Amino acid sequence: MSEVNKEDKSVVRFRILTILMSVVALFIIVQMCRVMFAERRYWKEVSNYMVSWNKTIEPRRGNILSDEGLLMASSMPQYRIYLDFVTSERVAKLKDSDQNRKDTLFYKSLDETVSAMHNLFPSIPQSRFREHYVRGHSIKSKYYPLVPDGKVLSYNQFKEAVVTVPWLKPRYEGWFYSKDGRVSRKKPFGQLATRTLGDLYGAKDSARYGLEFSFDSVLRGTPGIGHEERIRNTTRVIVDKEQTDGSDIVTTLNVQMQDIAETALRRRLLDLNSYSGVAVLMDVATGDIKAMASLTRTGDGSYYEIQNNVVKEIYEPGSTFKTVSMMVALDAGKMSINDSVYCEKGQYFGFGGVRMTDSHGLGWATAAEVLMESSNIGTAKLISKAFKGHEEEFVEGVYKTGINTHFDLQLTGTAAPVIRKGGYWDATRLPWMSYGYNVQLPAINTLAFYNGIANGGKMVAPRLVTEVRRDGQVVKSFPVVTVTERMCGDSTLKDIRYMLEKVVEEGTGKQAGSSRFKVAGKTGTAQLSQGAGGYTASGRSYLASFCGYFPADNPRFSCIVTIRTQKGQLAYGAGAAGPVFHEISEKVMSMLGESNLADARDTVNSHVPTVLSGDMSKAGYILSKLGITAYPKDGSELADSLWGKVTNENDSIVITPREYRNGLVPDVVGMGASDAVYLLESVGLKVGLSGVGRVYSQSLSAGTAFKQGSYILIKLRM
Repeated sequence: MSEVNKEDKSVVRFRILTILMSVVALFIIVQMCRVMFAERRYWKEVSNYMVSWNKTIEPRRGNILSDEGLLMASSMPQYRIYLDFVTSERVAKLKDSDQNRKDTLFYKSLDETVSAMHNLFPSIPQSRFREHYVRGHSIKSKYYPLVPDGKVLSYNQFKEAVVTVPWLKPRYEGWFYSKDGRVSRKKPFGQLATRTLGDLYGAKDSARYGLEFSFDSVLRGTPGIGHEERIRNTTRVIVDKEQTDGSDIVTTLNVQMQDIAETALRRRLLDLNSYSGVAVLMDVATGDIKAMASLTRTGDGSYYEIQNNVVKEIYEPGSTFKTVSMMVALDAGKMSINDSVYCEKGQYFGFGGVRMTDSHGLGWATAAEVLMESSNIGTAKLISKAFKGHEEEFVEGVYKTGINTHFDLQLTGTAAPVIRKGGYWDATRLPWMSYGYNVQLPAINTLAFYNGIANGGKMVAPRLVTEVRRDGQVVKSFPVVTVTERMCGDSTLKDIRYMLEKVVEEGTGKQAGSSRFKVAGKTGTAQLSQGAGGYTASGRSYLASFCGYFPADNPRFSCIVTIRTQKGQLAYGAGAAGPVFHEISEKVMSMLGESNLADARDTVNSHVPTVLSGDMSKAGYILSKLGITAYPKDGSELADSLWGKVTNENDSIVITPREYRNGLVPDVVGMGASDAVYLLESVGLKVGLSGVGRVYSQSLSAGTAFKQGSYILIKLRM
């Protein structure tokens, strides 16, 4: 073939290729113009359903656990559900030529939807739901909230809604879409230890106080990055960078012991109508805080944890400081427990002419008796005789015990003790300091001192958190920290422990004692300063306290109770705080099974326990072991299955049997959660729970007829 023919064929192929490329280019241009102009409205509408943008993926906040591994604070998602009346109508048009189908679907399922939502939110009347939905349908809203007033659904409510609300079921395509709301921080045990655990600001994951604040960087985690895509009516988050969830922290708090401490303290505050009080329970060997309650009276007369006075408030401790003074003098060899002193029958003007008084008119007494009867005059005389002219030596001895240590308790913003050194020592400063004035301490410091006595003279720092865990694995531990290896010599410690036992056995601390085990400790009463107004502005205010440990012969726990009270009430530590210490120690030892159940009765309060309504057969067995009579009101025997309501009569439990008819809602008010749920589910109801404690309301009235599978919400409180 000639060269000319080859060249002609190449030109032809090039022209054909050029024509094809031109046609393709023209086709693309035509398509672009069609999309840009002819179909502009259609594709703009599509863009509303397919969007993508950067989105922060929030990590799950870590849990706060008790020493038993129980959840004390956890993050639970809350859901926002929106109704899309625009898309629902468009879908209806595509599926049926009848233009009124959309209205038929809406009104056909309106009543069922209203009823289902009312069961989820009993506080909102059905009429309110109906008005809400009719309005949203009439205005053709695309983002209309399922629940009025911007309420969100909890995780359990969301699961229940998807099953029971017609518009949320799959056959109602295009009716709704859900969106995660803010993550809600839940405390399964309600207000128990709430100030210690801490809290978050409502609108965002930002800690306010407590362990939530001091361990915020550990609990928070690291956010991830993603983008959100919406295809048709489904929204998906595509993860570009994984988030790192927060770690869990394990606390030393024990749920049962915390409940015991709060209950005992609240009961005493109500009895005395006192302003505030604290109760702290600590493990002797480790310094682990097992319970920490701090209650303050509010305007309605109730008591809540408004602030953690255990670590925030410093005060003049009063007579609990006498033990510190005695330890310093004994350890310096300047006093023995058998030294005698004349206590002036309760009134003395020997220190700079300023009046000093005692609540007891003691005459001559040994040092041991001075502490046992809590004599201010006797203590001041003994310490002044030992350290007059050597006051700095006394303060150095106080510092040696470790009581002046600033304990942070792994919490932010704790108060530091104030025990002054140096300066001018007038005639009153040392005597008044010897029995707890001219010094200021947080309650936790006083407790740490007495805990050190119980721990063989070794003071350990109070501890609230033991571990940080990630995915169940320990990533950081917080060991026991020793503050002072030896607070004093062995002979001094032996004398101090002997005197503290005598305080409870024969002295001012009898009401804190127990007939089942030995208790050691010291009462305290301090008149509180009112600031610039002195001690008597706006009336006298007192701090009554008791601090000690139990069992005294083999100490396991130390405890401090302080109650802020007013003149005219039981202002002394023995009368105000002693009974609280007694109740806490008795119940904690009973909880640990240290003695027979029959011996676990409280010798101060009524020994008949509170029994919840419900299945009485099991309760009857436990009561029989405690030696408490339980019998049905109609005179019948306790059967294997007996449901009833209980009342206390003459140290006995009287049971009023309840009968439940088929097809009628049972009455579960007064029952515990387990009995209530079992009974309701056994008759064919679906049960939702809210709160902790015993049932106080139910969304379906007792005795009314119901359909199998109906939903009932029961609310509980302590």
